[in-house]
Amino acid sequence: MDEFQHPLFFEARDVTDREREKIRRHFLKKRDSGGGECGAVEKIGGNIYRISFKEKEDQERVLQKRLHTISLPSGELHLTVTRTDSPQNTDQPSTSQSSQTCKQANKKSLEKIFKLDIYLLYYLRDSLRANQILRKQLSSIDCTVDFDLEEEEAVVRGDINKGSGDAFGSAADNWEIRVDRVFIDLIERYQSYHMVDPKSARIFLQDLSFVTDDLKVYTEGGYAVVVGEVEAVKERIAILEKSVPTRKELPIVEKQFKLVEEEFSRHCPEVKIHKGNATIILEGLDKEVQLAAINLYKLIKTIKEKRVKISTPLLTFIKSSNAISKYQARFQQNLRNPVSLEVVGSDLVLSSLSPDALDEAEAALHRDLIVANVELQGAAAVPPDLDRVKEIMIKAKNEANCPELRVDVSFIPGRSGTTKVRLVGYNENVNKLKEVLHEYQINQVGTQEVLNLPLPELVDSFDKVLKMIGMKQTNVTLKASHFPYPCVLVSGPRCLVRETQRNLNAALASLTSDKLVLDGPGARQYFQAEGKVSKELVESSCHVLIREQQSLIVKSSSTSSVTPTPAPRTLQTSPRSIAVNRTSLEIKLGSLVDEQVNVLVVPMHKKQLTSTNIGKDLLTKAGNAFKTKFDSTAATCTLAPGDVLQVDAPSSLGCSKLFFIECLPWDGVRGRSVQALSNGLKRCLDLCVQQRLCSAAFPVIGPGIVLKFPLREAIQVLTESIGQFGLTASSGSLSNIHIVIKQDYPDSEECYHDVYKQLSMKMNQGGQAIFRSLRSDVDDITMTLSSGVKLQLVFGDITNETTDVIVNTTDFRDFQKDGVCKDILTVAGPEVEAELKAAIVKRGQTFASHPGLFPCEAILHVNGHKDAGIIKQLVCDVIEYCETSELESVAIPAICVGAGGLDPGVVARAILRGIKTATSTTSLNFLTDIHLVLNKINVFLAFKEEAMQMFSTAVINRVSVPQVPQVPQVPQVPQVQKQQQPPSSLSSGTLHTTSTRNQSVFLFLGLSRKDVDDAMTKLKELYQAQCSTQTFKKEELEILTSDDMKDLEQLVKTQGLCMRMSGQGSLTVSGLKDGVNQVMQMINVFLQGSLRREVRVRKEEDLYTRVAWCILGHNGNWQRLPKTANHNLENKDVAGGIVDAQGSRWRVDLQKFEATRIMGFVTAKLKRLVNLPDFTLPLYWDNMADDENLKVVALQPSSPEYRTVKEAFKRTATKTVMKIERLQNVHLRRAYEVQEKNLSDKNKQEGGAGEKLLYHGTTEDNCDSIMKTGFNRRFAGQNVLTGLYTQGHSGMKVPPPRNALQSDDRYDSVVNRWDNPSMYVVFHDNQAYPDYLITFK
Repeated sequence: MDEFQHPLFFEARDVTDREREKIRRHFLKKRDSGGGECGAVEKIGGNIYRISFKEKEDQERVLQKRLHTISLPSGELHLTVTRTDSPQNTDQPSTSQSSQTCKQANKKSLEKIFKLDIYLLYYLRDSLRANQILRKQLSSIDCTVDFDLEEEEAVVRGDINKGSGDAFGSAADNWEIRVDRVFIDLIERYQSYHMVDPKSARIFLQDLSFVTDDLKVYTEGGYAVVVGEVEAVKERIAILEKSVPTRKELPIVEKQFKLVEEEFSRHCPEVKIHKGNATIILEGLDKEVQLAAINLYKLIKTIKEKRVKISTPLLTFIKSSNAISKYQARFQQNLRNPVSLEVVGSDLVLSSLSPDALDEAEAALHRDLIVANVELQGAAAVPPDLDRVKEIMIKAKNEANCPELRVDVSFIPGRSGTTKVRLVGYNENVNKLKEVLHEYQINQVGTQEVLNLPLPELVDSFDKVLKMIGMKQTNVTLKASHFPYPCVLVSGPRCLVRETQRNLNAALASLTSDKLVLDGPGARQYFQAEGKVSKELVESSCHVLIREQQSLIVKSSSTSSVTPTPAPRTLQTSPRSIAVNRTSLEIKLGSLVDEQVNVLVVPMHKKQLTSTNIGKDLLTKAGNAFKTKFDSTAATCTLAPGDVLQVDAPSSLGCSKLFFIECLPWDGVRGRSVQALSNGLKRCLDLCVQQRLCSAAFPVIGPGIVLKFPLREAIQVLTESIGQFGLTASSGSLSNIHIVIKQDYPDSEECYHDVYKQLSMKMNQGGQAIFRSLRSDVDDITMTLSSGVKLQLVFGDITNETTDVIVNTTDFRDFQKDGVCKDILTVAGPEVEAELKAAIVKRGQTFASHPGLFPCEAILHVNGHKDAGIIKQLVCDVIEYCETSELESVAIPAICVGAGGLDPGVVARAILRGIKTATSTTSLNFLTDIHLVLNKINVFLAFKEEAMQMFSTAVINRVSVPQVPQVPQVPQVPQVQKQQQPPSSLSSGTLHTTSTRNQSVFLFLGLSRKDVDDAMTKLKELYQAQCSTQTFKKEELEILTSDDMKDLEQLVKTQGLCMRMSGQGSLTVSGLKDGVNQVMQMINVFLQGSLRREVRVRKEEDLYTRVAWCILGHNGNWQRLPKTANHNLENKDVAGGIVDAQGSRWRVDLQKFEATRIMGFVTAKLKRLVNLPDFTLPLYWDNMADDENLKVVALQPSSPEYRTVKEAFKRTATKTVMKIERLQNVHLRRAYEVQEKNLSDKNKQEGGAGEKLLYHGTTEDNCDSIMKTGFNRRFAGQNVLTGLYTQGHSGMKVPPPRNALQSDDRYDSVVNRWDNPSMYVVFHDNQAYPDYLITFK
């Protein structure tokens, strides 16, 4: 080779290729040969060989050494190298021959050179013992030895004597044999072990404590050499091998190993694994590697297989796509144990350690991969239409298969001019291609589409509208209809129908429309009667259409300064009466058989109970006895498609009846199946009304495996039937209709949204409500938390939110995976995505980006790391961010539920706990609204359940679609809460009319702006000529009561007038002249009634000071009745009952002095007290004569008053009570109340008079004195005014001062113990009143 330019030559016998390589390696080693990098050994002729070196210096060093000994398997090879290729001089002595020098005639000196390993020479030099042994052995044969380390030689010298015949030959041979034996023994006794593996050498050199005189270690160039006696070296090497990693290669393919890799690594974590070609290499300590190999083989043997039978087309698809690798990766990530897939023959073989994993994998394959056959008939089954079908399907297939094979399409000719389209692949893609095929098929048949009209008024004038826009006649039929909403029914071939829809939309959009709003509904009334002809003249002259719209109610916030006289009633304003269906609609999520209603509606086919899944569920819950009943009922009748079979329900179901509809499998949008289902649903609703049933539950009938309706068509039939029922004059007793959707179906979200959308559109017709309300289990829920923050649960798409902050859940890696992150970034735009890709976010931190195109202030990006604790903290951080940034609202998705894979319940608890923690521990001054936006039904229900439990005390509001009657309303006067109070100021009862105007609205439709403007001007002028206005001053209105205002508003409403309240308090009424005049007459009548009410109020006030009617409360205390009730009782005007201070109404029996509460039927005693001229009796006293100063009343033991006093006394003394008497002393009571008032005023800041209920035991003589003249300062009593007290002591004449600087400001009483007093001492006689006299023993 060109790079090896420096050759040397040597002579040797024939050597094999293996021996040549050993020779080359010898010359590669600088230590052994002095050489270096060299080429291969080449034979150039005879016994001459050449070896060439790369460097000149290497060549020269080898040449200097010249003689080389190389160990080969066949023995040692001695070489002499030269610069030329000429044969060596055979007379030249070799290194193994002796050189002879004669010393004297009878003696001869001999020398023999031994080529030894350099490290053995080092050892012989360094080991004293080895050196001595060798020299001793040689000395025994009269020899010496020298070590030439430079030449790596041991030189032995000795003398021999002549033998017989004056010859040295035999003696020399004998000497050489004896020397050879010494060195043979030397080589066998010692060993040089070279550790050329750097790793082993490093481990070995870490501990050299074993080095002794008998065992030496030498290092050079990163490797180590151990020299010593053979056994010692072997022992040390054995120790080394146990600590040096070893490798073991096992014949196991990577496919098998992947199945056990996780389990194997868990059991053998110390062993490293290397994957080779059809092998697995284990590396580690020898013992661990051996044990790991055994475990690995055991795991391989536990691998289980499952053969899955798959159709040939599907198997072909799996082979041609990357399905196997895709599913293996998916199973590796999602299943507990990995699963491998392999096509073997006609089967798909699954392998795994876990039987459960095999079952899950099989289920996933059956769920995801399908074969669908769609039969083409008629023109579509043969060319040229078939060619068009193929073109469409191939295009759809190619789009679906970008960038990977997802679905395959083939066309299979059938009999009688039919063609079968076979679709093979992933379920999702197969279904999409089925929809494409279905779309093409239905385009070729007649169809009917619905075009929404923007206004209901256009329905009745649609023919005139068509003439106005110049719509051309085609084969498409146009029919305007109010059902199910203002629309045009467009009928004809599907392709023409769509074209007509587009043209009609464009034509309608070209029209100019406007609305004229005239104050008061009187304008509408006028143009429906005497002004009708004038309106028609305006239409013809201006070339426009004018249609009346529903009256409009306008409110602009204003507050008048009118103070009406309050009346006992509160004002209630009712809209005008309209026919409203009383039925409420509710979308339920769950199983039909669990519904608690009067009737369940169930589909069936061919009178078979279990022909549908719902029927099978019924049988499971109701049992075989119900099936027997069903079969016997069905056997007695003949049912046509659309007929209803009625069966009484068993007790195990939550209903009383079952209605079974006989259905047909899907046969197209205009087939018999749709008509049969529609008739059956209508019949069920009619039966509910006829049989006076209150509630019914309907499933979405049709999209199952038996009837095979497209989901949208099934929903359309159901919702149209319910909508048509809502338009009937009366729904009878049917107040609730449930539409039940099974929530665990794959298309449950789509089904729910479609049903909700369709029913929402049918809630009102022409501005009038058809149903009372529309609710669902996933209606938005708003909770007002204790902190005041509103928490709203929203079932929907977060990209529809308009909050200040949007929270995005992401892993900060994959931004295009379907889910919340992709949806948000799609709206926000590429700049936000680029900012997110560049972000470096630590675990548990949030990242705030600008909103891009998203309509918010900021987007917070979070990664929950599938950890509930992190999710909770992230929510706390989000709320803190909003508060510190002074932002008011935030929308949060279900973090880590979708792509994250966490259980919705776990995430719900984490997020809600975060909200609870953040809102309860921090004062929030800016954040007011938190939206949890959830786009899956099961997720919403999980959050709803957790929120209801966690915030059970919150104020909860559920948002549903309410009744929307859109009927006229009149101005409302506020409710007057207080009764019998004369007007005191303008602010005490302000009238909030909010400037309500009931307006008439007219729709103008024309071809130009000018035509519309001219017509609006003319119609307005016509109406204004018929109107007048009257203003009533504030002073005239102040005396009106709320009832008067209610009557006034009713008249305004009836006459179609407009009423406005000005800022100065005047009221202006405008409208048709006759109506305004009637308002003037009514107000005059009201003025007269006001005078009568003032007289009644004065009478009630006067009586209230003289007579007190009381009612006995449930706690045993007497309560005074209000002034109106007091007046009615005194005048025996109780036919309508009385109302107490709490607003409860009572029926009165004056003979028994009893009252019975109307709500609850509780009976209570009544009492009439007549106050003395100069003293108001306490409510619990009995009446006293004018000249009576003292009255002793013995209490009945059965009375509540007796029991109350006794129980209080028994808590103080455990004595037997004999009797209790109430003491009514007018003079003492009057003085006591004066003292109470004095102490209350004095101690107002410290708690008032401090009245205490105390007891004093004394003699009968003292009792008479106390009853008549009261307590002096030697007594204590029951009712004692302690005021502010402090610690007292004997000898005090007056209480001590409260403040040393103010000696006249003294305590009111003193006690025996300040912390827990049992005795009070007062210093004024009037400070205690004897309330009751208790006799005991």
